[in-house]
Amino acid sequence: MGTYRQIFYQIIFGTKDRKPAIAKDYDEELYKYIFGIIKNKKCKLYHINGIEDHIHIMSDLHPTVCLSDYVKDIKVASSLWMKESGKFPAFEVWQEG
Repeated sequence: MGTYRQIFYQIIFGTKDRKPAIAKDYDEELYKYIFGIIKNKKCKLYHINGIEDHIHIMSDLHPTVCLSDYVKDIKVASSLWMKESGKFPAFEVWQEG
């Protein structure tokens, strides 16, 4: 007999002080980058979207992935990418928590 599990997480995080730093012209590139992070962790992305000061991620976690590490890895990697790309000049960091 097999087992089945499915737990959906809606993850929301914003820019520091909710500063409008996610440029609408490049938000799709950011979402694709985050999708790559999620895929590399063997997780499933159902939906990602946001506005200038925060993003929403609807996702399922692989059983080997810890939620806090998952969110931390997404925030750290996307933050570095946003700064290095030069496409989000108003972006400083994601908010804590």
